[in-house]
Amino acid sequence: MRSRRGKPRRSKVALVCAGGGVTGALWEIGALRALDELLDRSVLDLDLYVGVSGGAFVSALLAAGVPPREMYEEAVARPRGRVVPPLFRLGLDEVFARSRQAPGVLFRALVAALPGGGGSLSDAALSLFELLPAGLLDSSGVRESVAEILRRRGVADEFAALARPLRVVAVDLDRGEAVAFGARGRRGVPVSRAVQASAALPGLYRPVRIDGRDYVDGGVKKTAHVNLAIGEGARLVLCINPMVPLRNDGAHRPLPGPLSGRGVAYVLDQALRIMLHGRMQYGLERYRAEHPEVDILLLEPDPEDLRMFRYNILRYGARRVVAELGYRATRQAFRRRRPAYTRMLARHGIGLRDPRTLPDSPGLNVADRSPLARTLGTSLERLDASLGGKR
Repeated sequence: MRSRRGKPRRSKVALVCAGGGVTGALWEIGALRALDELLDRSVLDLDLYVGVSGGAFVSALLAAGVPPREMYEEAVARPRGRVVPPLFRLGLDEVFARSRQAPGVLFRALVAALPGGGGSLSDAALSLFELLPAGLLDSSGVRESVAEILRRRGVADEFAALARPLRVVAVDLDRGEAVAFGARGRRGVPVSRAVQASAALPGLYRPVRIDGRDYVDGGVKKTAHVNLAIGEGARLVLCINPMVPLRNDGAHRPLPGPLSGRGVAYVLDQALRIMLHGRMQYGLERYRAEHPEVDILLLEPDPEDLRMFRYNILRYGARRVVAELGYRATRQAFRRRRPAYTRMLARHGIGLRDPRTLPDSPGLNVADRSPLARTLGTSLERLDASLGGKR
């Protein structure tokens, strides 16, 4: 896009942060630190932010004006050994409520299993799933943490109070529809509540009720919701996706032998990554075909870097490793594709600094951290405590 004088105009630019649990959020923080140093336009000065699941947490901080450097420095700081309450708590109240239904459920199951009851023993066994709660964990700590970070920043817990437009995506469980909190007609919800809903992974975390409706993780519908940014007029979309499958094949096989030999956890984790990444690739191909006027710059981890796959996407135990991986992968991507990225960014009025000038690891200044950084650190440690703090 060019002005009448031939100079590139400033296009509408959106940043989309996909899901990926705690590990994914940390990788995104590292990638954002590198991106902020590479571009001649701050990532705090973009026109729209879209966040899904763990990416909603990161996007909310950006829209509130929290610099990537500040996020990164806290993300890699050493834990200070404080005892902090967890972000996720066992939903014992719902467990107790469900247990009161046990006699009725068991009676109906046994009656159905009797001859002439129209059921079988397998049907009776399956009916016992009614006793399980809607989610094993209560994620109210996520809401409390985001609200506290905004308070420390002096920002009200409202979409209208944010420095930049933010869209937090969650899925209406009963309608099966994606909802963008922060969009027109959806701005009355607290930002912290929207982030909590977007990160409510079904089965593990209890659905989040907002205005009488239940919401779950925004990644259930789409991996990144790039279409939301395009629909709001973005002509350049910077998309950060931390979820890619491990490429465990060829001469540089990261692991000896096939993944199936490492048990069901590896198989399920890889299958989830394949599904999410395949869905992402299909969406991007479609968007590029339907919207040739839109440029999409995608940043992802190296699929052969085993370090990114040693940690379950919902675990938090090596924040410095993961955040540095995000930083280095982004720096390396711009080094490899510098001519193409320079041309793409220039079309939208954004300059690119020489990627070779970035250090291997970003400098840190954790000696004098701001109150916000200390609050963010507490939030990360709360999450570490809730998930055991182990690899």
